[in-house]
Amino acid sequence: MVAAFITEPLVVDPVVHAAEIARFVAKVVEGPGEYCAIWTGAIGDDGYGRFSITREGRERTVKPHRYAVAYRLGVPIEFGEVIEHIVCDNPICCRADPEPSVGHVWPSTQADNLRRMASRGRGGGRRWWVRRWSGLSRPERAERSRALAAAVRDGWDEARVRRVLMTIDPAQLPLFD
Repeated sequence: MVAAFITEPLVVDPVVHAAEIARFVAKVVEGPGEYCAIWTGAIGDDGYGRFSITREGRERTVKPHRYAVAYRLGVPIEFGEVIEHIVCDNPICCRADPEPSVGHVWPSTQADNLRRMASRGRGGGRRWWVRRWSGLSRPERAERSRALAAAVRDGWDEARVRRVLMTIDPAQLPLFD
């Protein structure tokens, strides 16, 4: 049985949770323009980030892309609701934005997520930074996520980001678009 407080919707109030938001923002490095916003905090063995919050005196761990959507879009995220990496398929991207042409992560449904995954082979786009994360084993995905977070920890550097994304699986996309 899942504890009731864990199944409560994730709500991020800009006033009540101001200190928590500041801690979250400090762990995100925004890429320029349309690039991802990379989570640089804890990363689990599945390649997704982890962010600890406290609600009603109890600690709860959430995935940063889910937190980003609750915070930036101002919507409660229901337990089990799908938050999809619609643009980039990057498990540590947390670029949520109310403007659909800017945001990478959005509330979705499992059916839409599966349909999108199948239609583009779990990744896609012809922009070099939109790397496919499919076909990677859990350890490879975690390795890529951790290497990417380390590459931007002291600020965005496109050459370092490119090296990380091209190192693990250089055959996924052509070098030149």
